[in-house]
Amino acid sequence: MKGWGDKEKIQNTLREGQSPTKFKIQNSSLALFNQSKIQNLKSKIATVLLSSLVATGLVLGARSLGVLQPWELKAYDQLMRSRPEEQQDSRLLIVTITEADLQLPEQRNRKGSLSDQALEQLLNKLEPDQPRAIGLDIYRDFPVGAGQRTLAQLIRNGTRFFAICKGRDRDLNHPGIAPPPELPSERQGFSDVVTDPDRVLRRHLIAMKPDPTSPCVAPYALSAQLAFHYLEAEGITAQYTPNQELQVGNVVFKRLHNHRGGYQAADTWGYQTLLNYRLHRSPLEIAPTVTLTDVLRGSLQPKDVRDRIVLIGVTAQSFHDYLLTPYRSEQGTDQEVPGVIAQAQMVSQIVSAVKDGRSLLGVWPMWGDVVWIWGWSVIGGVLVWHGWGVRRSHSPPVDPSQSYLKRHSPVYLVLITSAALGILYGASLGFFIQGIWVPLVPSALALIATSGSAIALPILQTKIQNPKSKI
Repeated sequence: MKGWGDKEKIQNTLREGQSPTKFKIQNSSLALFNQSKIQNLKSKIATVLLSSLVATGLVLGARSLGVLQPWELKAYDQLMRSRPEEQQDSRLLIVTITEADLQLPEQRNRKGSLSDQALEQLLNKLEPDQPRAIGLDIYRDFPVGAGQRTLAQLIRNGTRFFAICKGRDRDLNHPGIAPPPELPSERQGFSDVVTDPDRVLRRHLIAMKPDPTSPCVAPYALSAQLAFHYLEAEGITAQYTPNQELQVGNVVFKRLHNHRGGYQAADTWGYQTLLNYRLHRSPLEIAPTVTLTDVLRGSLQPKDVRDRIVLIGVTAQSFHDYLLTPYRSEQGTDQEVPGVIAQAQMVSQIVSAVKDGRSLLGVWPMWGDVVWIWGWSVIGGVLVWHGWGVRRSHSPPVDPSQSYLKRHSPVYLVLITSAALGILYGASLGFFIQGIWVPLVPSALALIATSGSAIALPILQTKIQNPKSKI
């Protein structure tokens, strides 16, 4: 429309009898003006691209060195806490041993948290109600006591009874813990977990190659053993793909590798995945829970047990079997959960993914992270580019002699950049809910860095061209 207006103006000028020479001068000025605008546009595009590439490169370099990992893990925790709540997993039943349970008459001669007598009575209460699997998350590296022949038979012959052992850890100089002597090897599962430097449990160790000198040579975690046994009753089996990835039914559990996602300086030994916690009011309430006393005193109904995975573990604070999670307690401190609850979270992750199609947490390949980070870096530069044309409200016409910062609106740039960061967080949360952990912190840093450099470069260029100019 502007071009038609110029033509009309030219025609009116000729009709009014103005000199052709004057018209040529005006036309030449218009061409120079357009050429200047194009040159300015090219300069801005070059500035944005250069700034975004430099910012992305620096962020990726810092990330590859592990500098950003603590920040990325904190952002991961925040995303985990921001997700909507879910229903309890009704396929599980958790039997806890509390401080009060330790004082039961049946616990008089206990070794550890559960006596032979209490365990035998517990199994005799559960077995008739036909649970799909029973997992004992309590170490029993000693034989059943004399006179407890029935318990020994239950452990040895109970096809749905599984128990834990602990692998040898040479780094921590831990010799490991043996499984119950009566328990066949195919029903043993290790209890080892992988925590991060801040001691938070974010990963699920499904399988590992055991140390042959360890008293525990179970290749799979207790959680995996229980889940596999539960699913096998429905004809669903676990196997490895040609790429050596664990597949259960139609679901492939993507292995977590170092230098993938936010883990750039982590030990990813064994077969690890990210742990997708199930939150129902609290991670503690993942499944229906009863105490040892409830079971021994007959408070359970057969329907509460039938076809469920029953996990037995200690929650008494005196045994210090607690793990940190990404969540916060009501007091605002890091949320701890007993080991048996962590086992329940892991069992639920496998079964829910296979049976319900619940999302597993994963990351993009490296090129996906690079494109995502660079894209947000470009957005940061474009925002500044757009901000170049925004002046302070109610300000007089731009005076070229004014400083750069006076001719542009820093407040606008701060507001629009903050809005972009909010959109970035919302997009990251959306992907996280769908099961993808995208690089939030690196993208935010790249966006801010590009915005800052896109402002600084023109100032620097102006200062070089005119040392006496105002900043």
